[in-house]
Amino acid sequence: MIEGERRGPFPLESLYEEGVTPDTFVWCKGMDDWEKAEDVADICRFWRQRLFSMMHPVASTVPATAEGVSPQTAPVAQDPEVTREAYMRGFRPVEDPVNETEPPVSLLTISILLTLLCFPVTGVIAVFYSIKSRKAWDSAARSESKNGQNLYSDEERTQLRKEAHDYARSAKMWVGITFFLGMILYSFLLNAYV
Repeated sequence: MIEGERRGPFPLESLYEEGVTPDTFVWCKGMDDWEKAEDVADICRFWRQRLFSMMHPVASTVPATAEGVSPQTAPVAQDPEVTREAYMRGFRPVEDPVNETEPPVSLLTISILLTLLCFPVTGVIAVFYSIKSRKAWDSAARSESKNGQNLYSDEERTQLRKEAHDYARSAKMWVGITFFLGMILYSFLLNAYV
C-alpha cells in the first residue's frame, strides 16, 4: 500500500525504487494479513544487507559504469545519497570516526559519583572500564623505559590507543545504564513512600 493505493507485486530488489519505506504496509503469499515492511523479516534482512554492502564496498562482478566504477564498488564518501538514503529509509546514520590520536574523555569521576548516588552494581562496571581506558592511554603515551629502551612499537601504541577508546565507549554505555537504573530506582522508591 503506497499513498493509499495497492501497488505491485514487486520483486524484493525493487522495493526501494518503488517507494517502499519501513512504515509501508506490504503483503505477499503466505501472509495472513498486511504488515509493516519493518516487521517482515525478509525485507528487513534485504535492506540490512543492501545498506551493509553500500557502506562496506567490495569487489563486485557487476559491469562497470562509464567512469569505470560500478555502483556497488563506488566509495561511500563519493556518494552522499548513500547516507541520505539510509537516513530516509529509517536506518541510523553512520557515526563519525573517532580521532584516536586524541585521548578519550575520562568518565572516572562521573562513574564514581553515579556508583555512589545511583546504582552501585552497574556503576562499578563503569568505573572498571574508565580505569581500563585511562591505563591503556597512559601505556600508549609512555614511550621509553627507565633504561632508554622503547616499550612499544608504533603498531602496539596504535592498538593501545584503540583499546583506550573502546574502553571509553564501554564506560560511557555503563554510565548511561547506571544513570537510568538509578532514576528508575529513585522513582520506584519515591512512589513507594508517597
